[in-house]
Amino acid sequence: MSMGPGMDEYQRLIAERAAAAKRKRNIFVVALVAALGAGGYWWKQQKDKASAAQTVLDAAGRFAERDKSEMGAFWSCAFGSDIDVGMLSSAHQIQQKIEAAYFTQQKTFSEHLTTECVPKLERARATMGALVSDMPPDLKPSLEKYVGALPRMQTGLEVYAEKLKSRGATKDVDTSIAEVGGAFTPDPTPESVAFEKFLACAIPDLAKKKDTMEVLQYLFETCKKGDAVAFMGRVREQCGSLVQNVDKDAKPAPSKTFKATVKKLSDDPSRLVDAFGDCGKWSRKGKKALDLEDFLTAAGDYMESRGELVQTARDSM
Repeated sequence: MSMGPGMDEYQRLIAERAAAAKRKRNIFVVALVAALGAGGYWWKQQKDKASAAQTVLDAAGRFAERDKSEMGAFWSCAFGSDIDVGMLSSAHQIQQKIEAAYFTQQKTFSEHLTTECVPKLERARATMGALVSDMPPDLKPSLEKYVGALPRMQTGLEVYAEKLKSRGATKDVDTSIAEVGGAFTPDPTPESVAFEKFLACAIPDLAKKKDTMEVLQYLFETCKKGDAVAFMGRVREQCGSLVQNVDKDAKPAPSKTFKATVKKLSDDPSRLVDAFGDCGKWSRKGKKALDLEDFLTAAGDYMESRGELVQTARDSM
């Protein structure tokens, strides 16, 4: 029995609805599977990222522990007190701390550095170097730079310790210049004769200077604006003996230029002594930096790499 065209249309509609529903179910299933897959991939990524970050943090923790115990012992030895080097912001501050320690034990500081501090640095080199092989790739470049700075620090410190031995002699010469120069008068006394010879040695073209002001200007230009370290280094080495151990009871033997020199410099001889005192002060200050230059350059690399490693670890969090 035929139901007519209306029933066929109805059946087709039902079939189309069923097919559409099936397609929707299939799309949903596919979308669900895709979502689950993406979620799983994201979850795995996050887990791997967290695991890598934890590895970096653990390695950084081991580094920090060793740095504090090994290098901390070295810095305490060099500074003469327990100071966290991480609190210092520049190589200049390191220099200040070491020089301050020197002034507390000037006679024994050189030996203190070589017999007590250098062995601590050697031990730190071995301990910190052993961390490199197990360090994560992100941290390894900074650690390698850190470890590479340590032997240069040791060499620089040993050079500094050796140079400290000559500081006493430098101070002795500067003291003699002040003492003998302070007794400079127009009379040919042993001190005056000695200081005039010293001036002629220290200032090669002294005869061309017309008065005290020209000599003072020369010393200012040479020491303050020029290279006080080089100038006073030459003066101490080549001329220092002329004012040391002057026999005040001996018969003086004035040079041929004594009278002419005294005549043009006798107006205010004390200013000459002050000028050489300034030259000596500026040269000693400059020489302190030069004495520690190699060590401070390496220490700067140490500080920089230390900071880079810590920052890398923080960035991984």
